[in-house]
Amino acid sequence: MKAAFPFFMVVVLLLAVPAANASLRDSNSWLSSAPPEQPAAPDTSRNRALEEMLTQFKQKPDTQELPYESWTFNVHRYLGYAIVAATVTQVILGSITWDARKAGTEPSTKTAHKYIGYTTAGLSLAQSSLGYTNFWKLREKESGRTKRVVHLGLSTLATAGFVTAAVIAYNAREDINDGTAAAEGQTFDDLYSKHRTAGIVSGVSVLLTVVVIEW
Repeated sequence: MKAAFPFFMVVVLLLAVPAANASLRDSNSWLSSAPPEQPAAPDTSRNRALEEMLTQFKQKPDTQELPYESWTFNVHRYLGYAIVAATVTQVILGSITWDARKAGTEPSTKTAHKYIGYTTAGLSLAQSSLGYTNFWKLREKESGRTKRVVHLGLSTLATAGFVTAAVIAYNAREDINDGTAAAEGQTFDDLYSKHRTAGIVSGVSVLLTVVVIEW
């Protein structure tokens, strides 16, 4: 009996090992038959947002969207060129006139400076009116809106400066002719310094309007 017991245990072990192997094979086949995990869907909303941002970045500047076929734009543009030329002329004539008056002499450029100044103020008023019209036509366009707003503001400042300079010069001349300036002891600087300042502000604004809209 003692010799039969080990023999019996060996038989039991030999039968148990194949059964265990079969059980492991069945469990492995069950694991292998499980469906694989699906990859996460890409975030399409983020991709669309990136594409929209790149599209906006590549948009043409507003100068490509201005109504070139419109007569208001064409007249506005050519009046702008004329005002730039008149402004440069006024700066030269105004400097000569200022220096001559400061020296106590009668400047030969006085008449030309006066009438070109009135003409510049009138052209600037007409050009600004057309500029407001063009701005209204483009009010719904997002591209270049900041540039147009800055251009409009500088153009308005230039026009206001031209008109102010003309009014100051007219009042100063009237005060000199009717003796008010002499009675009040006003000097040439007192009468025309503000006129000169308004002219300088207008000239700088005109040049900046061209820089903003062209570049």
